[in-house]
Amino acid sequence: MPGLCGALGSTGCDIDCLRDGLQWSGREVAFDAEEGDVRVSVAVHANEAGEQPARAPGGALVWLWGEVRGHDGPNGYVPVTGPDRERPAAYCADLYDRFGMEFLEGANGTFAGVVYDPRRDAVHLFSDRMGSHPVYYARTGDGLAFSSNVQSLAVAVNAAFEEAYLPEYFTTGRISGTRTPFVGVEEVPPSSVLTVDLATGDAATERYWTPRYRPVDRPFSAFVDAFVETFETVMDEYLDDDRRHGVLLSGGSDSRLLLAGAADRDPVAYHLSDWMSEEANVAERAAHAADCPFVWLKRDRDHHRRCLAENPSMMPFYGRFDQGHTTGFEDRLAEEVDVLVSGLYADVLFKATTLPNPTVDLGPLGGFTLPVERSTDSVEEYVERAAEPLPPFLDVPVTMEEVFEANVREAVGGIDHHGVVYPSLRELVSLREFYPMSNDPDLFYFGLTQSMPHWTPFLDNRMIDLALRFPIKYQLRRDVVNEAIARLSPALADVPHASTGVGLDRSFVTQYVGRYLTSMRRRHRRDEPDVPYYCHRPWVHGPELLRHDRFAIETILERRDLIEALPFLDWGGVLDCYRRHVNGENFYWELFMLLGFLEMPGVERLAGLRTADRPDSPPGVDVDITFEDVA
Repeated sequence: MPGLCGALGSTGCDIDCLRDGLQWSGREVAFDAEEGDVRVSVAVHANEAGEQPARAPGGALVWLWGEVRGHDGPNGYVPVTGPDRERPAAYCADLYDRFGMEFLEGANGTFAGVVYDPRRDAVHLFSDRMGSHPVYYARTGDGLAFSSNVQSLAVAVNAAFEEAYLPEYFTTGRISGTRTPFVGVEEVPPSSVLTVDLATGDAATERYWTPRYRPVDRPFSAFVDAFVETFETVMDEYLDDDRRHGVLLSGGSDSRLLLAGAADRDPVAYHLSDWMSEEANVAERAAHAADCPFVWLKRDRDHHRRCLAENPSMMPFYGRFDQGHTTGFEDRLAEEVDVLVSGLYADVLFKATTLPNPTVDLGPLGGFTLPVERSTDSVEEYVERAAEPLPPFLDVPVTMEEVFEANVREAVGGIDHHGVVYPSLRELVSLREFYPMSNDPDLFYFGLTQSMPHWTPFLDNRMIDLALRFPIKYQLRRDVVNEAIARLSPALADVPHASTGVGLDRSFVTQYVGRYLTSMRRRHRRDEPDVPYYCHRPWVHGPELLRHDRFAIETILERRDLIEALPFLDWGGVLDCYRRHVNGENFYWELFMLLGFLEMPGVERLAGLRTADRPDSPPGVDVDITFEDVA
C-alpha cells in the first residue's frame, strides 16, 4: 500500500514488518534509505515513482507520500508545472531549503512526508492541512517508529489494544482525533509537524494551520461567482493533457460538476453499481449530456466477499471494508486511465451534510430532515449527543459517553477533541466529521489512495478557504454545486438528480420536495429487482444484504477462535447481535465493522493467531451451526 514507514534511533522493532506493510496491491514501487539511526521507506504508485529521497541543496533528505500541487509564498500562489509534477519530493526539498518547515504553511496538496536534516540532527514527520494521508507513530525502545499502516506499526511494536477507544470504533466506524485502538500509538495531527530531536529523543508537535470558520455576509450569487472561478482555476491547473483522466460518476451533482469542469479534457466516466438502477441510468444520461464515454463497472454478487477478503489488510481503523468501492476493478482502472478524479468532500465542505438537523417522522410515509441546523450550545451537549449504546458483542468497562467526557474538553486555544484542538464549538460541530480526515467513517478516499493515483478538487487549499467563508444558511438552504453546473453546462443541469428527480437548475424548494417524493415513490414502487438488497441508491441496502447473504455468518463462525481470544469481544454477544439483526433489528453498521475487524491481519497477529494456521473448520467452531440456526 502506498505510504511511509521508518524507525528513528534504537527502536528494537521489526523494520521489515513495517516495510512489508507498504505492499498491498503489488503495483507499488518502494524506496528504502538508511542514514545512521534514521531508516525510512516510501512506497508509491508506479506512475508516481520519482526517485526518493530527494536531497535539498543544504543536505536535508525529503520523502513524500502524495503530491504537492503548488505553493503560496511571498510572491503569491505558484502552481507546480513541468518536471516538478513528476518529482514531488524534490519539489518539497527545494521548498524546505528556501523556507524551512514553514514551507508547509503555503503547501497545497494531499500528502504526508518526512524531512531528515543532518545539520539540525532532527527528523520532521508532517501532514497536510486536512490530514488526508495519515501517519502513525509510537515510542519504542530508545527511539520512535512510524508508519502509514497502523496495523503493521502496532504489530512491530507489539502494542496492546486500548479498549477505551473501541466503543467509538464499533458504533461509528472511527476513532476520533489522533487516537488509535492501540496503547501508545497515535496519529500525527492534521496540519502539523512532529519533530524528533535525534540527540535527545525528545519529540514535539507544532501546528502550522488552523481551520477557522469566518463566514462573509455577501449575496449567494457572489459566492457562486467565487466558487465557479476557484473551481475552474483548480481544474485547469491540475488537469494535464498528457494524462488520461477517469471521473467516478454518480447520479448526483458533485461528480457531475467534474464533467462540466473537464469538458475539454476528454475524461472517461466510470459508474459503479450492482444493476442498472435509477442512479446508474441518471449517471449514464449525464455522461451522454457531457459527450463523455460512459463505462459501467458492474459489481458481481460476490463483491462484498471480495471486499472482505482484500480490504481489511489496508484498513486504518476508520470506515467499513465495503467502502473500498473500486475493489475488483483496480487493474482495469489502472490500465485505462492515469488518474481517477472524484467529487469527494464537496458535500461536507459546501452542503453542511455533517451538521445535525432536526427530523420529522411521518410514520409509514417515511420522514425527512429540515434544512436548519440543530444548535449545539455547549461541550456538554455535544458529548451527550455523541453517546451511543454499545453493540451486544462488545465487553468493555466504559461507555461512549464516559470516553467522550474524558477526551473532549475546553483547552488552551479552543476545544480539545481526542488530541485535536478546534478553535471553538462552531469549528468542532462543523468540521470534526472530516478534520482530520481519519474522523470520516468512510474508507472511500483512503481506499483510493491505496488503489491508484486519484484527486478531488475540493481538497485544494483554495476550495477549503472558500468553504470556511461560506455561510451556514447557504450551505443548508441553497446548492452552490447545482448553481455552478447550471452556469458551466446547462445540458448537464437539465439531467435530473437521481435523488430528487428534477433538474439541477430548479429551485432549492423544488429540489427539497423532490427528494422526499422520490424517496416515497421508491419505497412503494413494485418494479424492484429480484435481489432483495438491490436498491436505487449507489450502493446495496446493507441491512438486507446481511439478512440474505451467508458471507457474514460464515466469517463469524470461521473466526470464533479470534473472537474468543480477544477479551473485549463476547462470542455469545456476536451471535445474539447477528440473530437480532436477521430478525428485524438493525445492527448493520456494528456487524460490518466487526467483520472488517476480524479480517484485519494486524488484529490476528496481535491476538497471537496466524491466517496461515487457520484450518477450514477452526477448533472450537461448531460446524453444525448454520445460517438458518443463527437466524
